[in-house]
Amino acid sequence: MTDERYTTIAVIDVGTSKVACAIAHISGDNGSISVIGKGTAANTGLRRGVVTDIEKTGAAIKEAVEKAERLSGYRIEHAAVTLSGTHVEGQNSSGQVAVASPDREIRDDDVDRVLEVCRAIQVPSSRMLLNVLPSSYIVDGQEGIQQPRGMIAYRLEARAHLITASMTAVQNLEKCVQAAGISVDEFVPASLAASELTLSETERELGTVLVDIGAETCDIAVFHLNAVVHSAVLPIGAAFVTRDVAIGLKTSLAAAEELKVNYGTCDLRTVSLNEQYTVPDEPGGRRIDRLELARIIEARMRELLEMVSGVVAAAGPEATSAGVVLTGGGAQLQGIDVLAREILRAPVRVAAPEGPVMGLLDDFRGPQQAAILGLFSWVAKGMGEMGVVEEPSAGAGGRIAAAAKGVLGRFRR
Repeated sequence: MTDERYTTIAVIDVGTSKVACAIAHISGDNGSISVIGKGTAANTGLRRGVVTDIEKTGAAIKEAVEKAERLSGYRIEHAAVTLSGTHVEGQNSSGQVAVASPDREIRDDDVDRVLEVCRAIQVPSSRMLLNVLPSSYIVDGQEGIQQPRGMIAYRLEARAHLITASMTAVQNLEKCVQAAGISVDEFVPASLAASELTLSETERELGTVLVDIGAETCDIAVFHLNAVVHSAVLPIGAAFVTRDVAIGLKTSLAAAEELKVNYGTCDLRTVSLNEQYTVPDEPGGRRIDRLELARIIEARMRELLEMVSGVVAAAGPEATSAGVVLTGGGAQLQGIDVLAREILRAPVRVAAPEGPVMGLLDDFRGPQQAAILGLFSWVAKGMGEMGVVEEPSAGAGGRIAAAAKGVLGRFRR
């Protein structure tokens, strides 16, 4: 990309089981993402998306960042960071303003003012507002307007989805990132990041539920008419399946994870009665029935998907018009799409990040990377709205600094 104008950005996905950091060039010409550095590290300092040990989480972030820096030749100073946990909550809001200009043409300042009214909700002092996501506009009573700029009207109304989070949970996570020498440009809900490169325009338009299944959380975002209309985070994930397997089969967590990944399934119909496998790293070569393994996995995943079904029901009948999209590490379980179709009664597909992503990907493009790669797209769109582009540096490396710190992601028009 030496002949192109580009922006170099860094992103960090802080998960319950691991931390991932990546650095990429974002093309100023076509918005393509070229990954030039990546790094991962195991994390034991989070539980269900919330920091329980600042030192351990900070060390994991630092390790992942250093790996990405060594591979790319860049030094990270600022980064966008994913945010998860049940403390992340969504709610809908609305507001209206009179069009200010004498010629009654709706301009940017009118849109900004109506979104300010939407965000003027009573947020407890213990919580902070992360995002104001417009879902639709109403122009002089005419509903369903997606882009009101340039229209002639007396009154402009807006409907928006607001996402808030626990102030202390965010501050503790920020402290962990800062311990690694990184300043946070913005926190982005994991479900929004994961949706960027996994949903098609048709799915966003007709109505789709995005379910990002992590280790201990399940992040959900519901899209309709190209906007987020509902969101939630459930306190359950793929790590619960591993623990169930370890308890049910009396194995170590490491052996349970290996059995789950290699032989596990959510679809009992595909399992033969005589299938058996050896428990890894156990003296004596003990063997277990695959059917018993599958029943343990199916039971926990059924519970998870029934909780997702409750969120879908609360979002309304249009939520699954185009189906359900599963992503994240937990979505890689064999047969999960079959079980999800049974429980959610909607078309289901498992998605990995797609789109203009290239570079040092290798094993870095499966469903488990949906959030971190999608975060590049999220940040790039915010920069594009503000026209932020930097020229390539003369040297091979450089610093990654904040291009528009504190602005990205607040208002998505």
